[in-house]
Amino acid sequence: MEKEFEEFVKLARKALAESPWANMQTVKSYSAQLASEADEVQEAVSKGDSGNLKAELGDLFWDTLMVMLIAEKQGWFKPEDSIGSVLEKMKRRKPFLVTGRRVTLEEEERVWAEEKEKEKKRQ
Repeated sequence: MEKEFEEFVKLARKALAESPWANMQTVKSYSAQLASEADEVQEAVSKGDSGNLKAELGDLFWDTLMVMLIAEKQGWFKPEDSIGSVLEKMKRRKPFLVTGRRVTLEEEERVWAEEKEKEKKRQ
């Protein structure tokens, strides 16, 4: 998957550099496209259409990356900053993934809620 991911990112960067349509997009304008793809994912899930779900998730992933790259172009943040942010969040909210400690569903839900509440207070 690493090779495919690298190619995916390279192609998205190329699209942003060479596609007139993509080049004129802003985070705001492209986020509408992102929302539309998320709706298509939901539709595929509700229909139990795994083939379409696979395609729509790919489209959603593409559009998510494009919004990250546009944000980078606008000087907001780099894609790796966003990825790093979610990694840190998951490590806080699901520490057992890092420690390897087994947890119950109740414990997982409790830790998630507690960490989310702490994050709200910090903001």
